[in-house]
Amino acid sequence: MLIKNGIVVTSKNCEQKDIRIKAEKIVEINYNLSPFLDEEVIDAKGKYVIPGVIDSHTHFSLHSRGTTSIDDFYSGGVSASLGGVTTHIDFADIEDGSLMKGLESRLEETVNSVIDFHFHIVIDDKFNPIKDDAQLQEIKDFGISSLKAFTTYKGLYMISEDKWEPLFIKAKENELIVAIHCEDDEIIQRNVEEFKKEKKLGVQYHPDIRPSIAEAEAIRKVCEIAKKVKATIYIVHLSSKEGYETVKAFKSKDFDLLVETTPHYLLLTKDKLKGSDGRLYLMTPPLREKEDNEALWQGIRENVIDVVATDHCAYSKKQKLMGTDSLDIFPGIPGVETLLPLVYTYGVKNGLFSINKMVELLSTNPAKIFKLFPKKGVIEKGSDADLIIFDPSIKEILNDKNAHSNAGYNPFNGFEVEGMPVTTILRGKVIVKDREFVGEKGYGKFVKAEF
Repeated sequence: MLIKNGIVVTSKNCEQKDIRIKAEKIVEINYNLSPFLDEEVIDAKGKYVIPGVIDSHTHFSLHSRGTTSIDDFYSGGVSASLGGVTTHIDFADIEDGSLMKGLESRLEETVNSVIDFHFHIVIDDKFNPIKDDAQLQEIKDFGISSLKAFTTYKGLYMISEDKWEPLFIKAKENELIVAIHCEDDEIIQRNVEEFKKEKKLGVQYHPDIRPSIAEAEAIRKVCEIAKKVKATIYIVHLSSKEGYETVKAFKSKDFDLLVETTPHYLLLTKDKLKGSDGRLYLMTPPLREKEDNEALWQGIRENVIDVVATDHCAYSKKQKLMGTDSLDIFPGIPGVETLLPLVYTYGVKNGLFSINKMVELLSTNPAKIFKLFPKKGVIEKGSDADLIIFDPSIKEILNDKNAHSNAGYNPFNGFEVEGMPVTTILRGKVIVKDREFVGEKGYGKFVKAEF
């Protein structure tokens, strides 16, 4: 396969070149390449050719609270591929105290995957980082690069304070990153009791029950510990100005602090929770204010935020209508399909940063952080031929009908985007052609981290 006449975009430059693909890999990048006899040629004139997007935070087939999120590894992957995502990093929960058992269970669910995948392994408070140290080596040997831990959800996922330091030490010894959901549980539980008394548990009160200060305080605590032992940590879904100011204060302080945010925290506000469809916009952490959006965009510009991912966790409207209040409505929204067009439109087209910076945020940085680079996240000889042909001239208004998640609604309904992926190529195979999915079940495979 030969892709001709496109503007090849990496995190460093933009240049009109041709790309030759053979046996799943990029084998040649140069000017004015001539096609071989019978070689398939794709003309990308007037379009960008960019590395496949890596969404480093998705929840396909999430099993929680007696239900399962509506997008599985097939439907979620189809939606992702139509948005130019070629690899996603999902989650595998520890099972019966075993990290590998949890991972093996999740791998069984990926049989119909249409895009490539990797996993973070979620630990709970039963996991003892000292006693279970051998398990960390085991998952590393398998090709896993990260753990996921929580400072909230006591009794379910929350890690006790006395375990954070040994966890960071053992993760560091095994070259693993600890990805952390940061909200201070004590602040939240205090607010829950107070709001229960006042009968203020509707979705519109969710941002008050889980306020920005809870995020900032949890970030401060884990950063202090990580700094002490010089561990690498990754803050997931940063949502607030207070949280941003806290990570900014710790950035470049003798340890590797990596930070992720999402399109919904960049573009949506808590006003969505006040409408008749408020339940559809409930996620954790909650949506916040316009000033929080602006601070997070600034965080990208200042290189404090390293990655934009989605936290795609889709539930149908029927599922979202279950539950009585903000404490038991299923939290999460779809987003994997709209990641690229939203970041391009509201980041690049708005002049906040370059298209090269966009590639860094969506492809190169997640590949490097989770040790999938240079196999993924870059356009260079020898890398996987994961490519997007992106047409910057397409204008479209996002709505429920042009979204492909099984959720049946688009949280960015009414947002105008300028620029869309028209072709998605995964390991040399076209899986989206002319904006139509043409991939096949089972083509997606696990990508090992390379240490």
